[in-house]
Amino acid sequence: MTQTLPVVGAGVRPLVRAAALVALLAATACTKDDLLSVTDIDVATPSSLNDPAVLPTLRASVVSDLQVAMGAGLENGVITNGGLLADEFIWAETFPTRFEMDVRSTNPINVTLDGVYQSLQRARVTAERVEQRYAALQPTNLARAEVQAIAAYTYVLLAETYCNGIPLSRFDADAGTSELGEPLTNAQIFQRAVVKFDSALALVGAPATPSADQARVLNLARVGKGRALVDLGRFAEAAAAVTAVPTGFRFLLIHSENTGRQNNGVFIPTGVAARFSVANREGTNGLPYVSDGASDPRVFSPRGDNVGAFPAVGLDNLTPMFVQTKYPSRSASIVLADGVEARLIEAEQAQRTGGDYLAVLNTLRANLPTLLFNPALPSRFNPPAIAPLPALARPASTAGEVDQLFKERAYWMFLTGHRLGDLRRLVRQYGRDAESVFPTGAFHKGGTYGTDVNYPVSFLETNNPKFTGCIDRNA
Repeated sequence: MTQTLPVVGAGVRPLVRAAALVALLAATACTKDDLLSVTDIDVATPSSLNDPAVLPTLRASVVSDLQVAMGAGLENGVITNGGLLADEFIWAETFPTRFEMDVRSTNPINVTLDGVYQSLQRARVTAERVEQRYAALQPTNLARAEVQAIAAYTYVLLAETYCNGIPLSRFDADAGTSELGEPLTNAQIFQRAVVKFDSALALVGAPATPSADQARVLNLARVGKGRALVDLGRFAEAAAAVTAVPTGFRFLLIHSENTGRQNNGVFIPTGVAARFSVANREGTNGLPYVSDGASDPRVFSPRGDNVGAFPAVGLDNLTPMFVQTKYPSRSASIVLADGVEARLIEAEQAQRTGGDYLAVLNTLRANLPTLLFNPALPSRFNPPAIAPLPALARPASTAGEVDQLFKERAYWMFLTGHRLGDLRRLVRQYGRDAESVFPTGAFHKGGTYGTDVNYPVSFLETNNPKFTGCIDRNA
């Protein structure tokens, strides 16, 4: 009830004002305990998550946590860390934690490694807990399948990034208990990812005429399942998993200018803070991203000129900055999965079985104008035309075919978090020596490269008594 008090004039004695105050307190029956008992509307309690109305907010948290793991709001994420250890980026600043990553010699006690590992594990746990909320409250909601697919992607990203021996712990918020995970091999985690993708597909079902939203979730899960199966070396199954995915399909992680957490985490350390320069034949074995970018818009990376988001030199005041143009702003979206990846999976199976893989690659190249993502290339750098790319010729050897296939994968999926996993596969599945695949020899700022082919699990995980370190550091 709203109470209306009379206006007390300046000439009323203090005693009268005091009496009015006493009367007010008596009327409201106010006590000291009442003053201290407040409802904090800014904190979501576990019981508040039992309302179906909160499910859209929970779904948004799943997407947001995945974006942070990929790099949003940070200068480190799956994309930049993978690019450093692989051959997409070179270190252009002074932080020793990122030096370790680029030089292939990362210590498990590394604060940069800690943050990304925690973010990726947090994204996994968030997705799994939200999927459980959907299962309890709205089990047929399409968002449940989407969340399950995103959970599966966190498994793929963990296994592509880290060594064998990754624990997957769980926390039961309702019971307030933890279940510490046993270290798992990469193969075991990829297998669990496939199961989760299959679960997402089953939740959508097989509608005769899927809606646009159903098709989006189905294709997200299909591409993810194909990726996990490729990582397992099950190439025929992978190709079958993606056959229904349209080439023009894209599932985007949407970024914005609103807050740091929502910013594109690849643009920030390349166009705002000059930390990572695009590499060019890094350590002998790396691809010529910068050189080829002069004629290939997929990897166009001009030398910066200190205008806008194009620094000319790194924060070390030494390394020339070749700036990626795929993500030209804080609000640039990132492709998590698309139909191009589906076709590349099919091409790999065709190459392995003697099929016409080259026709698949050349069809993609011929359609570059419709398939190129974020094509707003800065005109002042004289970028290549966004036009069909010339057809490729078939190499004379099987090894040459593999090189050609993996180069096309690298250029189509440049800076999307795929390259480290692909380099590991060249070692693991194609029998190549790591020193013929990863950057090696003299490091561009002195010293020599190490031998890492993956990242160690963060030292923070030793709080789990079941974890004592990587099972092995094999690719």
